Amino acid sequence: MGRGVRLTLTILGLALAVCAPAAAQTGAPDPYAIPRDLPVTLIADEVTYDTVTDRLTARGSVQVFYGERTLTADEIVYDRATETISATGRIAVRNPDGSTLYATAAELTPDLRDGLIEGAQAVLAQRFRIAAADAQRVGGRYNVLGTAVFSNCTVCAESPTPLWQIRARRVIHDEVARQIHYEDATFDLAGVPIFYTPYFRHPDPTLDRASGFLAPTLLAGDAIGVGVKTPYYWVIDEASDATLTPFVTTDKGLVVEGEYRRRFTEGFLSLGGALTYDDGYSDGDWRGVFDGDGYHYLTDTAFARFDARIASDDAFLSDYEYSTTDRIDSEAVVADYRRSGYWELGAAYFQSFREEEPDGTLPRALPEFDLRQNLGQIAGGALGLTLNSYTLLRTSGQDSARATAILDWERTWMTDPGVLLRGFGDVQGDAFRAWQVPGGSEDWQARVTPTIGGEARYPLIRSTPRATHVVEPVGQLIWSDATGDTDGLQNEDSLLVEFDETNLFDTSRFAGYDRVETGLRANLGLRYERMDADGWTIGTLVGRTFRTGSEDGFEDIPGLSDQASAYVGAVSLSLPPYLTLVNRVLIRDDASLDRNELRLDAAYAPVTLSGSYLFLSRQVQGGTAEAAEEAAFDAGVALTPNWTVGAVLRYDIDSDSVVRAGGRIGYGNECIEVDLSVTRRFTRSQSVDASTAVGLSVRLAGLGSDLKRVDRSDRCRMMVR
Repeated sequence: MGRGVRLTLTILGLALAVCAPAAAQTGAPDPYAIPRDLPVTLIADEVTYDTVTDRLTARGSVQVFYGERTLTADEIVYDRATETISATGRIAVRNPDGSTLYATAAELTPDLRDGLIEGAQAVLAQRFRIAAADAQRVGGRYNVLGTAVFSNCTVCAESPTPLWQIRARRVIHDEVARQIHYEDATFDLAGVPIFYTPYFRHPDPTLDRASGFLAPTLLAGDAIGVGVKTPYYWVIDEASDATLTPFVTTDKGLVVEGEYRRRFTEGFLSLGGALTYDDGYSDGDWRGVFDGDGYHYLTDTAFARFDARIASDDAFLSDYEYSTTDRIDSEAVVADYRRSGYWELGAAYFQSFREEEPDGTLPRALPEFDLRQNLGQIAGGALGLTLNSYTLLRTSGQDSARATAILDWERTWMTDPGVLLRGFGDVQGDAFRAWQVPGGSEDWQARVTPTIGGEARYPLIRSTPRATHVVEPVGQLIWSDATGDTDGLQNEDSLLVEFDETNLFDTSRFAGYDRVETGLRANLGLRYERMDADGWTIGTLVGRTFRTGSEDGFEDIPGLSDQASAYVGAVSLSLPPYLTLVNRVLIRDDASLDRNELRLDAAYAPVTLSGSYLFLSRQVQGGTAEAAEEAAFDAGVALTPNWTVGAVLRYDIDSDSVVRAGGRIGYGNECIEVDLSVTRRFTRSQSVDASTAVGLSVRLAGLGSDLKRVDRSDRCRMMVR
């Protein structure tokens, strides 16, 4: 028969099964099983049937299609007398999961549960390779390969030795359990044997999740000495997993890290932490940290969530190179978000590692409530309600509570010339109380603050074939006044005040509700933006606020301490995907700077750079106003497609000292990734010394590092770790 002949023969389904085993006699489902009633299509240059020898032979570019699987060979022979199927030549079997088997010859029994394969090479997940001198198929489930090699590295004539490989006397690939077992295995690095084990096992690369050891990480530092982490990953079921990591150090002993994660239909839970016994630490023998978070949808719009992190002492996180942060927090929240508004009820706990912040002086929010509700239209404008309250408790210092209600209204108009007008107003009522105040009153105090204002914007737009230009002058006039007993009111949520382009047109520059901005003031600004046809944009804003009187709480705030504020300015430049630059400034009348903040993110192959610069003429620290100036950058360079280097630096210009510095170097290709980092922290305190940390991680593709884990961001899917 000539090329293009198509035959539907049940017997040819046996030929395809060279790499499509039947289910094993274990009751386990066979992921490769194919319904027997599928039609088989054969295409070959020539198909003959010898009635004397009872053989069916297909020759020349043989292709067999059976379901979603294909078999190609130079020749296929089915011998009915001996009940054997033989394939010779360039044999390749392709499965729907992307795996491919290559061989030079194969002979199998009709039920395909036993057989021999010569010159076998398997490609799993399109890139992981197993090569063997010979192979035997057993029980329709196991591929037993003799004198075999496993690797993910690409080899060629110029570089015939893979970067790493596993050589073994025998390799057993369990296709149902999707595990690869090695007997008498040797690990080679660049052709040099470095490790031998009589037995070794790992999941095959087609398996999404599997229990087993993950790649170890080597660490070294002044605080811990030398340490190694060897995580063990445990797949509990389809919705949960756990990781147990012994962290062995030479100077700090053994630390046990753990993490449990579970995905629910309507939520996610993660519980983790670290624990160690340190009999030489002054604040207690047992040291550690707890870290957990989770959420649960109660309805389509309501949910509960928590995010908790608690350390046993001030120095644990830095001693064991977990973090350099000097303050952590925990919170639990129940909330409901709808189109018409939202509400949140929560509790918060803060822990500080700063010398000037003893734990007893930090508040615990028990509870905090926030609500925003749109009430509809009245007098042509939008009416809204805001409710906020908190109760803050301390073990050392004052306790306090506040309840706030704000009723606000807003309406906009557009005039014929194109001027956009906005009128707005609100009434804020507050009730305060403080306890354990030396020499102070513990009675409830009240405050009522009405606010009224107007705004005018005149956007001018011009478009050309090359760009669109927008110029918009903005002016606001606002008046408010606080009435009632306002002397001695506590200030818990409005301590930090910043003045920049983001709050130039806010009715109040205070971040919370404890303080309100009062008096008559005018906010003036001019905005310009250019949007180029090539995709890049540049924008700028300059403005200033004027007040008729002073405002308590603005005395030491850069740009706001005078009745006429400093000029606030901002410039942003975006040249995607190469450059993003933002510069914010506060300029006094004498042209001196109150604040200068610069942020740069650039990427132009092979270089990436992130940098920042900050100057403050004064900032409040520990009750005193001090200047601050520092710079930081993080740079990386791809020296070649495989080699990368990088560096980080944080420098305190005001004190002429380095805060933190570090470097990293990495190598990666299709089969291995190596990362080496060195970091030096120069700051020190009573509980934390300056230290140097070194980290080394090595990932061999295909040996468990690519396993998928339960994903907290989507309760309906998995993600690659």
